[in-house]
Amino acid sequence: MIARGRRRLARLRPEDPRTVGPYQIVGRVGSGGMGTVYAGTTPELSGYLAVKVVHEAHAVDPGFRRRFAREARLMVRVDSPCVPRFVRADVEAPVPWLATEFVPGPTLRHHVERRAPLRGGMLLGLAAGVAEALRSMHAAGIVHRDLKPSNVVLAPGGPKVLDFGIAHAAEDPTLWLRLRRMRRRVRDLRLPVPAALPPRPGPAPAPAGTGRPDLVGTPGWISPEQYRGRPVTARSDVFLWGALVGFAAARHDPFGHGHPAVLARRVLREDPDLAGLPAGLEELVLAAMAKDPEDRPSSTELLRRVLDLAEPAGRGDGADEGDGRPRTDRQRVRSLLAREWTRVSARPPKPPAARPAWLPPFGAGRRPPAPR
Repeated sequence: MIARGRRRLARLRPEDPRTVGPYQIVGRVGSGGMGTVYAGTTPELSGYLAVKVVHEAHAVDPGFRRRFAREARLMVRVDSPCVPRFVRADVEAPVPWLATEFVPGPTLRHHVERRAPLRGGMLLGLAAGVAEALRSMHAAGIVHRDLKPSNVVLAPGGPKVLDFGIAHAAEDPTLWLRLRRMRRRVRDLRLPVPAALPPRPGPAPAPAGTGRPDLVGTPGWISPEQYRGRPVTARSDVFLWGALVGFAAARHDPFGHGHPAVLARRVLREDPDLAGLPAGLEELVLAAMAKDPEDRPSSTELLRRVLDLAEPAGRGDGADEGDGRPRTDRQRVRSLLAREWTRVSARPPKPPAARPAWLPPFGAGRRPPAPR
């Protein structure tokens, strides 16, 4: 099993920019609802950078600009080998943009669906790498909220978690969980609710077309508490980590496919399909996907338990690097990836192929074939 990235970048379209800030645009990487990602380069750069440019229709929206600026600020705060490195941004430009490390390789969904599920050391490497990315985000007070197979790239050095577009900052992600427990104790003891106790936060406005408060994400890849209209916390990301690892092993979504209402019912009431997971990892994934967020491990605990599963015999958490100092979790992740993450062959893609002279410009009509 070898994971291969794309061989060539897509050609630029007539409406695409040829330069963005200091970068020369070489080709297209992909496009979504927020903007388009290009491969950019400069004379001082030997490879590419990923340059994300918002759609012009969004650039005139002050609210969207604020959200885009927030995404750039969040990326600066995260320091992890499993998150693309932030390089530069201009959120005040007529069309805002940001540049990050270019990550070659297929997405987890592309590889698993078109080639093969992950097994053995590659599966443990994915589990540890994504857990390390979440640990770093949560340490910076950030909740990703949209962790799914299409937002994880199998890069040569390990998995990389992408797309902070709907992430949000949460200085104390456990606050409302603790307040809920306090209210429960007060109610059980039949005491009056203290006047100083903050009320439960009201639901956020529903995004257009969802019909549910604060329901942001992909159907089937949304935590149970979010479906219930409760606040999204770091434990919500832990639930999605479990779904991601289950998908990588089973080669299908843990709750299947179907209408969004059907997927919501399955997430809330049914157990995930985790075929293909080894016993130790299956136990951890089931703990991560508990319906109640209070029953899930933290991302730090999650990472350490994955690393304990992956350590070779005789080399546990207290082992050192030869100088008498115990290894940090990050050092253990790097060691695991160096040892096990060996099946990814992904070089930076080549520039787009030249358009043949006889081919009409992109979008132009073509003559119908002559009748025989």
